[in-house]
Amino acid sequence: MTANDVLDRIANNLSERKASAALSNYKVLCNNIGHLNRLLSDCLAQFVAIRRDIDALLGNSSALQGDFGSGQPKFPFVKIVPRILANGTAIIEKFTIETQPDDRSGISLETVALLKRDFLDYSSLATATRQTVDSLVSDSYQLHLLDPLELNFHVLVSLNSFDKFVTPSIRNALFTDDLVDTLAELRKLPFKQWKQSPITSCQQQTFAQKIDFLLSQIPSHKPPELSDTLKDIFKFTSEFTHIGYVSTFYSSSSESEIIFGDEHGPYLPSTENFSELKYEMLLVGCRLFSEVYLISVAKAITQIAGSNNSKEILEKLTLISDSLREGINTRNNKYFFFIKSGLTKKQEPIVLTCMCEHANTWEPPFQASDLFCKGCGSSFTLIELEGDSGYVFTSTGPVKIIGANVPDFCDLPTEEQEKMLRQMQEMSEQQKKG
Repeated sequence: MTANDVLDRIANNLSERKASAALSNYKVLCNNIGHLNRLLSDCLAQFVAIRRDIDALLGNSSALQGDFGSGQPKFPFVKIVPRILANGTAIIEKFTIETQPDDRSGISLETVALLKRDFLDYSSLATATRQTVDSLVSDSYQLHLLDPLELNFHVLVSLNSFDKFVTPSIRNALFTDDLVDTLAELRKLPFKQWKQSPITSCQQQTFAQKIDFLLSQIPSHKPPELSDTLKDIFKFTSEFTHIGYVSTFYSSSSESEIIFGDEHGPYLPSTENFSELKYEMLLVGCRLFSEVYLISVAKAITQIAGSNNSKEILEKLTLISDSLREGINTRNNKYFFFIKSGLTKKQEPIVLTCMCEHANTWEPPFQASDLFCKGCGSSFTLIELEGDSGYVFTSTGPVKIIGANVPDFCDLPTEEQEKMLRQMQEMSEQQKKG
């Protein structure tokens, strides 16, 4: 293949866009986006409350440890850490605004064009995601290290860029004389020396290097693919943030779209495509907040005030992290339902209530492609059981076999529930013995 062959293929691809297609269930996407968005918003509100506890802790001079004590070399971090946490809060708050589920109230066939998603929508979402991922990783890196040279580099380079185009009034409000002198000292150095100078240092220079460092410092329960996921979304959002040819070609099409619809009203392929991307970005944002950022905050507070003084704060941070992780895990799972043999032959609707509590009605003629939860996207597998038994023992306890002529386990008298639980315990002990 020659260079001109490649050029010809690029020319054809960037001038003849394929028609949009909706490849996911739009209703499920909106439900999942709404679930994660509410979860992240709730966790952010809890984090804001914890920040007040952190401020109180850092304001207690007797709680400060070692080099972080008053008059010690790292005491300035006692003032800086709250500013870092405020930055993270502002970034995540914007992210939650950009990742809200679609609102189709009032949308009709005449107004469905309002749901069309184009470059402005993609650019806003990608930019917010890029800001969130980049900022939380950078802040987590600083919180882990609490190193004067590293923090100096991060802030001074930021101020140097900010100063290039800032207006006089903003400069006057932001820059003190001492900071102007400090920035002037940095500018005296050759640019190549900024990353390693008497007043600055940057050991992990790229986003990927910071990710690798952070994940090497975090306990081993982290999922192994998280590193690649964060690096990939950083590169993907860069394409939109830096306005690459592919991003504008894909998202700025003026072609007409076919109209889809469900019980909530009409929508367009671009609506579903955009929601699909939004869900994936929201999922990564939640994981980053839970599995990297909150752990880094805990690490910083432990370094400054010690584990005993910060015990209550650390417990609250862990609860938020666990809440996000559990909320994520309720989406897109695989669940098994036990049904009475021959139940599908009756040609009557079968209600399958998912673990997310959404009741799904499986209607005849029964199609395997319909065996999924319209609330969270989880897939269902049915297991037919012969005999007269009304319950089956599972890891979550006794469960009624669908179609059996018995009450739900929770509706049984207390003594019957206790009897069944004892039987389950006895069977479990017998299996362990033998």
